[in-house]
Amino acid sequence: MPRTASPAAGCWPACSASMAAAPAAWAVASDILWCLGLGCLLGAARDLLDFVPGGGAVRCFLWDIAVFAAAAVLVCGFAAGVSSSGVARWYMAAGTLGGALAWYGALRGGLHRAARLAGKALRWPFWAAWRALGRLCKRCAAALRSCRHKKVAKTAKNQKKQLQSLPKIVYNEPYVAVCAEKAQERGHPVP
Repeated sequence: MPRTASPAAGCWPACSASMAAAPAAWAVASDILWCLGLGCLLGAARDLLDFVPGGGAVRCFLWDIAVFAAAAVLVCGFAAGVSSSGVARWYMAAGTLGGALAWYGALRGGLHRAARLAGKALRWPFWAAWRALGRLCKRCAAALRSCRHKKVAKTAKNQKKQLQSLPKIVYNEPYVAVCAEKAQERGHPVP
């Protein structure tokens, strides 16, 4: 049994000089709140990884392993840098897990709905302008069609019909007969 400065430590085997002192309750609560925040950030990061193209069970498994490793690094880094005790404790890991579960259980749905509404609000002016532009184009096309229709109707109405006069038709008949005789002389069949 190691020697300590405390006479009671020698008689109780659970205490020794190498054990770290238990932190105060306020320090534990502070550490848990910090780890809850870190867990929420991890949950948000994992949620953002769903936007990466590709899919399948293998990709999901790899993202989960990466988030698990990031959680271990965050807890150890938090314990070394910010924690009042300076060592990683079980309640830090539990707080990080609780924060990630809180993200998925409570925060994710509301934030996704808010993001969808914000996206709709930002897209609405462009959609309205596109719709107004479409209506304007339809009106212009209809006006052009009606203008063309009127123009064609006007020219058809004003156009004089030019038929051949009867003497001209009779005059051409002998010419056709002469052409048919010449074709027969050359040996071409004439209908």
